[in-house]
Amino acid sequence: MDGVVVKATTEEPQEETNYERILVSITGKDRPGVLHALLKTANDFQVDVLDVQQSTVHRRVTIAVELGIHKDCPKQTSIYRQLLIVAKEMKLRLDFQLMSSNETYSAADLHQHHVPVSTCSRRRQYAITVLSRQVITPKFLANLGALLTEQGLAMEKIQRLSEKTLQCLEITVSSLGNFETKTSLHVFRKKLFSLGKEYEMDIAIQPENIMRRSKRLVVMDMDSTLIQQEVIDELARYANVYDKVKEITYRAMNGEMDFKESLKQRVACLKGTHMSVFQQVIANLKYTQGARTLCSTLKRLGYKLAVISGGFDFVTQYVRHELSLDYDFANQLEIDSNGYLTGRTVGPIVDAQRKADLLQTLAQMEHITCDQVIAVGDGANDLPMLSKAGLGIAFNAKPAVQEAANFRINIRKLDAILYFLGIPEKEHLSLSHNTA
Repeated sequence: MDGVVVKATTEEPQEETNYERILVSITGKDRPGVLHALLKTANDFQVDVLDVQQSTVHRRVTIAVELGIHKDCPKQTSIYRQLLIVAKEMKLRLDFQLMSSNETYSAADLHQHHVPVSTCSRRRQYAITVLSRQVITPKFLANLGALLTEQGLAMEKIQRLSEKTLQCLEITVSSLGNFETKTSLHVFRKKLFSLGKEYEMDIAIQPENIMRRSKRLVVMDMDSTLIQQEVIDELARYANVYDKVKEITYRAMNGEMDFKESLKQRVACLKGTHMSVFQQVIANLKYTQGARTLCSTLKRLGYKLAVISGGFDFVTQYVRHELSLDYDFANQLEIDSNGYLTGRTVGPIVDAQRKADLLQTLAQMEHITCDQVIAVGDGANDLPMLSKAGLGIAFNAKPAVQEAANFRINIRKLDAILYFLGIPEKEHLSLSHNTA
């Protein structure tokens, strides 16, 4: 399937009066190259691929694709003819429907009319989530398909999760071979990571089983995850030691310095700063885009939420209240009788190991396993926590952290995590808007 290049649109076409939408449905016996043939036709006539859905049941494939064609295209009639030729050559049934600019009928709707209810399969299934910073291109899908075939994985279902553009897909694949071993899954994740870097996309693969759907606890880092800032850097601005603290923070986040030592050095720089500075920091907090949507949606679905931070409890307590979280853990700064920071901490340091230990403790408190926990963070000190969780996501993390993590997101929207749970954008927006 290499070499297929199709233009993908970033705009919603229904507003464009000279733009024609076609809903194409192909059904018949599954065989290699069906989707490729359809994409190649789209490539040859330079049309836009707006949506794609696929299901395979008992070796019967149904593919629904929404194409966008400019009405002034000189070969418009030839496109329809070529689609029919492709279907005839592959002994498939093809139907297409022309849509007016104001119709909201989609490929997903068309797909539902043709796909039978799936029965239980003896194959081991996996869910692959593809998340693009722009749009998912057919060239990428072709290369992903080739990689899946190489691994002995067959596509069974394709579903668009993003609402307006082809930015997120969930692809259900299955295997009858020995792909199920942890070693194979680990190696394949590395291959997906490399493919994703090439196309600036995030690709996650998870076993499609009850454990994927039974996550109950979400544990998040705070700095550069729930919020956009590093709190200690903001404190350092008011103490006039920003440059020095920023350098230490950067080295710590890249794993170049022991976290406890880096925290000790940074906190020492704050000696003599009045505790009222925290009110200034809190007043200027910038939450990561999608943070409120993520938290409100998960709370509505019954999840428990926690923030575990290598930062400071003054801020985590405030964030916990603002986002309706259930738990918060962070470092505590020592304050003298006059309200000034002494440059020391009190109590145990929340370092990488303590983050992982707290995650396990919370899981025990909630009477769940660590496989039912989602962890999100961006720094090297988050890695033990991420590896302990059933779904550990490196969020816009440093390169070394991304290399080590099994899952990653590189768009600055925290609610993109919901895609990894199989929740379509339409549903999580509805849930968050209806939160009391």
